[in-house]
Amino acid sequence: MPETGKNYAHFLKINFLTNNMQVKLAGIGILSLFLVMLVPVYAEVTEFSIEKSFYTIDERIVFVGSTDQKNTMINVVLENPNEKESYFIGARSNSEGVFETTPKNVSDFFSVIGTYQFTAFTIQKDDGMSLVLEFDGSRVLEEVIAVLQLNSIEDKITEVEKTITFTASITDNSITNEVYSLENAPIGATIDSTTGKFVWTPSKSYGNIEDVIYNFDIIVNVGNSEDRENISIIIKKAYDQPVISEPVVASEPVVASEPVVASEPVVASEPVVASFVDSTKDPQSYVDRYNNEPTYKEWFDENYSQYSSIYEAIGLEEPLQIPVPFVDSTKDPQSYVDRYNNEPTYKEWFDENYSQYSSIYEAIGLEEPEFGICGEGTKLIDGVCTIIEKTFQKPWWQFW
Repeated sequence: MPETGKNYAHFLKINFLTNNMQVKLAGIGILSLFLVMLVPVYAEVTEFSIEKSFYTIDERIVFVGSTDQKNTMINVVLENPNEKESYFIGARSNSEGVFETTPKNVSDFFSVIGTYQFTAFTIQKDDGMSLVLEFDGSRVLEEVIAVLQLNSIEDKITEVEKTITFTASITDNSITNEVYSLENAPIGATIDSTTGKFVWTPSKSYGNIEDVIYNFDIIVNVGNSEDRENISIIIKKAYDQPVISEPVVASEPVVASEPVVASEPVVASEPVVASFVDSTKDPQSYVDRYNNEPTYKEWFDENYSQYSSIYEAIGLEEPLQIPVPFVDSTKDPQSYVDRYNNEPTYKEWFDENYSQYSSIYEAIGLEEPEFGICGEGTKLIDGVCTIIEKTFQKPWWQFW
């Protein structure tokens, strides 16, 4: 074969191989594109709800939501109160991933009163997002999930033998059949399991020790749901037992110096009432609030501790307490009289600290006995039996 013919045959072979390779590459490209078109891009529903807060039976309901990818097909299925499942409607998300279903008549899908569950998904229902709607026969709305929570309860302050009471309650009145209970509560404290009313009267056993603080929990349960509130109750110390110290031995008497001329007497200033006192109100009303309202008493004691009592703060004379706070009602009152008469240190302690009482008898609530006329050789002068000095007289026969 001539040289020119050989070259031309070689050229045709190379050209055939090149064209064949291009066809194969083109086929591979078309197949790859076809595969891309067949395999869908997986998307998830990220938001799903109804367009309005509720729909009436005569309206057309619309569902809205979004996906994490744009231009995605969304399916919506429903499950009615009888647990029967059916296809509801479909939609496609836009270029921003937002979708909206075609309006449908409420009456076409809601007939049985109860709970309906709608699920929006792209490929598998199990990976979708669900929405629960309640139908009451006239309208459709999203299910309201109630939260069980106790209202806050302030700490309390009370005293021995004073009943403290309050009522625990929950924030959501729509919740019913709640059950109240106590945990680590002081002995004798109770709470009504239905109404939540708490009652406790501290006994005398708390009275002769320092202020006691009780911390415990009030608990409310509804089914498996529970909430608890911690509360503190302070029992104020009722009284101080008198401390009797050893009698001090008197030292040698000191010779009095020249009498000092007394200065002009200092005129006592008028008592200053507290700033909160309203002169147009009955002062006794403040005393009543102090005695009957623990929170008012606590407020006064914390903010007006410069006053010895509520009486001083409002400018009233404080009435005598009979019997005095240190008297134990389980003891014989006469025992206090005997100590007063037989123990000089006890008598001195009482006279110094309770001078407002006329006698030990008045302080403990006993009637003071009448001692009758004075004995022989004495005479009642200004209420005091006084010894009368005798004058010696000679018998009549010695004058002769």
